[in-house]
Amino acid sequence: MKNIFYFRNISEIGGIETFLYYLSKEYSDYDITIFYNNADKKQLERLKEHVRCIKFRGQEIECEKAFFNYNLDIIDNVKAKEYYQIIHGDYKAIKVKPNTNEKITKYLGVSQLVCDTFKELTGIEAECIYNPVKIDKPKKILKLISATRLTGEKGLKRIETLANKLNENKIPFEWQIFTTNANINIDNVIVRKSRLNILDYIAQSDYLVQLSDSEGYCYSLVEALSLNVPVICTDMPVLKEIGINKNNAYILDMNMSNIDTDKIYNNIPKVVDYKPPKCLLIDYINKTKSNYEEERKMKYLVEALDNYKRRNLKDAILNKVPEEGEQFEVSKERLDILLGDNNYNEAFVKVVKEIKEEVIETATKEVKAEKAIKRTTKKAK
Repeated sequence: MKNIFYFRNISEIGGIETFLYYLSKEYSDYDITIFYNNADKKQLERLKEHVRCIKFRGQEIECEKAFFNYNLDIIDNVKAKEYYQIIHGDYKAIKVKPNTNEKITKYLGVSQLVCDTFKELTGIEAECIYNPVKIDKPKKILKLISATRLTGEKGLKRIETLANKLNENKIPFEWQIFTTNANINIDNVIVRKSRLNILDYIAQSDYLVQLSDSEGYCYSLVEALSLNVPVICTDMPVLKEIGINKNNAYILDMNMSNIDTDKIYNNIPKVVDYKPPKCLLIDYINKTKSNYEEERKMKYLVEALDNYKRRNLKDAILNKVPEEGEQFEVSKERLDILLGDNNYNEAFVKVVKEIKEEVIETATKEVKAEKAIKRTTKKAK
């Protein structure tokens, strides 16, 4: 062999793994063989596209030039004209003793820093060669999003089929699924906790995906199209009614027989002038003006019940355990919680009286006036 490179354990990720990959691409025209003891399957597959890779099993190796990366454990099995040790790390910083061997013809460092610290620790000169870099042309990541339960009627099997098909055809994608249950484990599918609003995420996606058996309306499809985001969906009867067609959607058969991953990836529809069907509910709503905002501003005088003491529960606002019979003011929202809409399903207070907004405003004005008088009196003194 002409050139061999040895690295004991080629892991799933790592700097030397990247070094070997770029090396294999940059110098694939030359006779290069990579020897290893153990290797991650995917790393090995991509290396083998460019160079020869051989598992070391104790065999004797003859070559022109031997390059070692960290590990020198097979050096006595290698007969070479020249031996090189490539220094990949700042040994001074990581506080590890560098590998050296009397057989090494020359030491090579991947940066000047590495060379300098190696010399400082060993007294041996190393030549700076820098790492090879041959960047792949990046592909667009297909961004998919769903907000759905991962159940049969919502198309769990279809979701798995589409995701597996995209992976099989090497389509780079990222599929975020916001859900209440997580029973799917497929590469590039990211299960997220459900949240009340994912419109920001939808707006940044290439497609919203909904593969249900059926839907009565399907808000997520309508929301996506309203944000000019196309959809991937099953051929549900409601589609035409809510304005979904082949111009703004990729529509799949229920049996998923018409999946064309290349078309999904390369021909993303452009949504133009989508309008959801007009809501007519207003025709049936009583038109009396709402006083809800005034209700929300209401304050209530309440009296603590013995449940505070019985549970030894500190009130978050008062920052103490209220005594039974102790009175204090609360807002409408807090009142609902203290009356039973809580984790204990128990009432912790009873209502003494409502405190109307104008009473609060009057009291506030009186306090402000009293403070102003005190300030005036102080200045006069």
